Amino acid sequence: MSICDYPSLIAWLQSQLHRFRSLFGGGRARAPQDDVDPELREVFLAELADVTQSLKRACIDWHANPYDKAALKNLRRGFHTIKGSAPLIGASALSDFSRQLEHLTAQLLEKPTRATSEMVTTVEQAIALLPDFATAARTARPPPPQAGAISHKVRLFLN
Repeated sequence: MSICDYPSLIAWLQSQLHRFRSLFGGGRARAPQDDVDPELREVFLAELADVTQSLKRACIDWHANPYDKAALKNLRRGFHTIKGSAPLIGASALSDFSRQLEHLTAQLLEKPTRATSEMVTTVEQAIALLPDFATAARTARPPPPQAGAISHKVRLFLN
């Protein structure tokens, strides 16, 4: 799937979000794992794999130049996409994880002088953990245990 396909995929996912909101009474959609349409889960997991690859490429660029605004924008966009889509398949932990990383990258865009090598490493570790989140979503298991330590680091960076 190319980056050009994302707008149509996001539109479709938003229609599914509307469907879940009507089923579960509004608010942020958080589908129980057992009630997730298997086709929707597979679409999400395929999108997650594509977004993960995009995040890896952006992170390589950002690692080479922590002031690279284009790389940071791509990182923020990727985490935003995951944050918005993950609740549709009941992956609220992945959504929350991605929300924190989106917030960090947005903050770094506003204040690029604050980027440190530890931040870059933490984002790299977070991206490396996304396939484990995918496995957890596919098999209805809890999120990877390393997610807590990464989330903790990100929260420290945000304060």
